[in-house]
Order: sequence, then C-alpha cells, then structure tokens
Amino acid sequence: MAYNIYKSQFRQLSPERLEVWSKVNTASASDMMNRGQAMGHDIKPLDRSMRICGQARTVRAIHADNSIIHYANSYARPGEVVVAEAGGNCEVAMFGGVTALEGIKRGLGGLVIDGAVRDIKEAIDLGYPIFCKGVTPKGPHKAFGGEMDIPIACGGLAVKPGDLILGDMDGITVVPLEWEEEIFAKVQEFRKTEDYWLTIFEGPKSLYEVLNIPEPTFID
Repeated sequence: MAYNIYKSQFRQLSPERLEVWSKVNTASASDMMNRGQAMGHDIKPLDRSMRICGQARTVRAIHADNSIIHYANSYARPGEVVVAEAGGNCEVAMFGGVTALEGIKRGLGGLVIDGAVRDIKEAIDLGYPIFCKGVTPKGPHKAFGGEMDIPIACGGLAVKPGDLILGDMDGITVVPLEWEEEIFAKVQEFRKTEDYWLTIFEGPKSLYEVLNIPEPTFID
C-alpha cells in the first residue's frame, strides 16, 4: 500500500487564541460539549505534568508500521499535534525517543495515539507531550503504507485535521474546529459561573444546593 498524504486546508487558530485555550482544562471543555468529546480513559499522558493544546494533523497507520507517523512529524507545522489511529494495538511501539527529539526540534505540539510508544524516559526528559494507550519495548516495521490528513478514529472519537486537541492529566478532549468559536464562548462564560460558585461556598450552602440538585426523599 502506498503512503497517501491528502491535501487538507483548515482554519488556523492564532497563537493568541491557542494561548487562551491552553489554560482551559479538558474537563471544562468536555462539559461545554454536553460532557462529551473526551477520548477513552486509557489514553493518558506519559507524565502527569504533560499538557497539549494544538490543532490536529491526523494519520492512520498500517498495523505495526509507524512510517506514516514519521511523515507526519516532518509535515506538521510548529505547534500542531500528531493524532494517530493505530487500532489500539499496544503490542508494538509506534513512536520512540528519536521521534520525540525530532518533534521537539520542529516545535510540534505533541502526540496522541491509540497505541503504544517506547523510550519513554527520553520523551519525559525532553518534555515532549505524549498521550498514549500503552508502553512496550517492541519496535515497529516500516514501509507498508499509511494515510495522513484524513478523518480518523482515535480513542473512540472522530478526529479531523484542524480539530483542537486539549490534553492534561485527565486525558484528551477534542473540540471539532467547526465548534471552536461556540465552545470558546461557552468556556469563558462557564469560568464566570465557577467563580460565582466559589463565592457561594464561603457561605452556609452545601454543594448540592449550589448546583440546584433536587432535595432527597428521606424514608423511615
């Protein structure tokens, strides 16, 4: 199978916009999308301090072949996040220390993959953000094929080129690019609500009262 890199144009978010988004946690962003758009719980950062905020460059890898990820590391623009569909295979590592070093040197935003990686000490020491499903020392094959800049499925979610990827210690939330303006406004408004809640907590009310949860029925 050939390597296919599709022509994909999407609206690029400004550095200023991404800077604001980088301060939004994944839980709040998910809440503003009907508590959805969060990847599966098993996709987690290699280190709890790792964070991701950038637009997606997507790849679909052939089973146990990471060549297309190398292409993505070369074609993605600084700040962009490589998001890889790897079929959930955790028996073969699709990304390693040298690839992480290339990502650092090119200023990429990180990697999200529904598969395994290796050389994690190198990635952690470099501070390169990697969110993955597993870790194994077993390496991949190359030269079978793959696709880049297409809609993919990763962590149980559809991801398109240009979608906003947010990652923190809770996991990954994906904001579809066509929703970005709406969700951005909702997140900013929700911050005001959270600040209001904090002032209420200083009084006698309990959390369930603040959240307007219905009163329970007490049964003898």
